[in-house]
Amino acid sequence: METGIKVGDVMAKGVVVARPDETVRRACDIMAKHDISGISVVDKGKVVGMLTQGDLVQMIANGKNPEKTKVRDIMGKKLAQLNADADVIEAARMMVDKAVKRLPVMRDGKLVGVITQGDIVRIAPSVFDLIFEKAKIESCILLEDEIGMSGECEECGNFSESLRNVNGTLVCGECFEDIEAKV
Repeated sequence: METGIKVGDVMAKGVVVARPDETVRRACDIMAKHDISGISVVDKGKVVGMLTQGDLVQMIANGKNPEKTKVRDIMGKKLAQLNADADVIEAARMMVDKAVKRLPVMRDGKLVGVITQGDIVRIAPSVFDLIFEKAKIESCILLEDEIGMSGECEECGNFSESLRNVNGTLVCGECFEDIEAKV
């Protein structure tokens, strides 16, 4: 299932990169300056790796000196990337399959951004709403009085473990009783 939300619409733009021949210390300075937890490693215009906080932790644990260690020596080289026109669902699947938290995003062979798990989580409520609405439209079925979803009641705003769908509005048991009483 696709959401219709493109990676290019939610990714972090303004790519921050490091070179493989830079010291890890220099890459850490760049990451700290931009308040990011991972950085794309680019050589001659091509993405060749990703340096993450996890890589830095392993380096320190192994007793390596960040002043002398080169980025290429510790960066992740198994690089997954995707196109800016890909659906965010594809990005999420790829992150799970590859066990990564960020992916370089390409357009016409050039690095144009990075999408992170955080980017996807920030749009998650919108995605769930979109999926629910799309399913409702495609099925053309009104889920009248269906019980079982949990979330925020669209009438009173209270959290409920058993929302009911009444004419497309998710309501808690109390609001459902109020609606029934009015009918």
